[in-house]
Amino acid sequence: MSSETLASQTDPTPDWVAPIEKRRERADYYFLNILENQHAWYNHKSGAQKRLHLGFGIWVTVLGALISCLQVVKTDWVPILTAVMGACVSIVRAIDTDLLRPGQTWQLYRKASEKMRREYRLYINNVDVYNEATDEDSAYRLLVTRVETIITEEQQLFGQIDDKTQQAKTELNN
Repeated sequence: MSSETLASQTDPTPDWVAPIEKRRERADYYFLNILENQHAWYNHKSGAQKRLHLGFGIWVTVLGALISCLQVVKTDWVPILTAVMGACVSIVRAIDTDLLRPGQTWQLYRKASEKMRREYRLYINNVDVYNEATDEDSAYRLLVTRVETIITEEQQLFGQIDDKTQQAKTELNN
């Protein structure tokens, strides 16, 4: 008995796999070609925003601790250095929370990425609203509609954050 015959007898592909693979191909085409890797973009950008936000937080923490520690050093330059470090803490904090807002952006991008990932899983497994679709074309259109809604919601929320950022910049300049 050949190894191919043995493999086909011991590991037959179940009938339910074919519809999943067809849906996976269709969903992959949509995500990779139509959206041009939008999901990957959200995933990458959320990671970058998270690192930026954590970096700002680390700098604020380190500078704050150093300011406290330097107070025990009795030299003429300590007040100047701690004043500069305090100003740096204020600047970094303002950039983090009022201007760039990477903490909020990271969460928006991650949420959009995870929602897209969920829609992909629901679609290829034919569950939730996709199970109610009358045919494959209807299910695919539903996937596209739901993913486009996720993108639109994220863009609207990002626009609101951007409006707040512009307002904060204006207030700083006045």
